[in-house]
Amino acid sequence: MSAVVTVSERKARETERLRKAAASIVAELTGYAAAHHGRYLVFGSVATGAIRPDSDFDVVVDFPEDAERAAIAEVETVCAKYGVPADVHSIGTSGPSFLKRISGHWRELK
Repeated sequence: MSAVVTVSERKARETERLRKAAASIVAELTGYAAAHHGRYLVFGSVATGAIRPDSDFDVVVDFPEDAERAAIAEVETVCAKYGVPADVHSIGTSGPSFLKRISGHWRELK
């Protein structure tokens, strides 16, 4: 007979898994950004440390135009590797009100 796992225990385990996954994603994307002369702006729960069991990886991609598509693909690939949903934005297509709203609340990876 297996032990019963409560909802709160399951949520705590998922939060911890996401916390560890986010740290690995940040490390990989930092290396990618440095190697490809761009930067990622991580915002939301990962940037603030308020990760919840339903958190995703919120990021704005700021790379030269010719490298942007590959930088976006890198986020999606790395997030999929760790089983974390990605919410990816391009700095070039993000509106000024969005960027203003998240400014000061992001963590720059470069």
